Amino acid sequence: MRMRRKKRSDKVAVLMTPLIDCVFLLLIFFLVTGMLKRYERLIPITLADPSAAIDQEIEEDVYQLAMDRFGNLSTEIGRGGWGAVEFAPIDDVAAFFADLAIERGPHRPIQVRVEPGTPFQNVIHMQDLLEINQFQNFRFRIADRGDVVE
Repeated sequence: MRMRRKKRSDKVAVLMTPLIDCVFLLLIFFLVTGMLKRYERLIPITLADPSAAIDQEIEEDVYQLAMDRFGNLSTEIGRGGWGAVEFAPIDDVAAFFADLAIERGPHRPIQVRVEPGTPFQNVIHMQDLLEINQFQNFRFRIADRGDVVE
């Protein structure tokens, strides 16, 4: 006995029921978010002054130090070619910090440029030295490639 196969229908149809469900969900979503925007307009917001973000004054009073990856500290000696800051090594860090505290005072800002790849423990040690010498306004930043540490 031979079985006959049913003919396949070449017509492809898209089911409309799931499509209608998605359309209703989107409609509800946009209605609810539209209502929330109306309430958001009632909230008083004080925005920051836009000129504060554009104004980028460089602090001239910041004393620059540099630390290499071995924890050796260097002091700023001036600017070299292309305006890059040049540094010279410090032999006695404790005496240098004592002199710096007398000369500049503990409240004036100090920036320590840290060479990329410096172990974290060396940075923590430098922070401890600054705090022991009563410096209160200091920050660390990773040195750019153009910084010269000799």
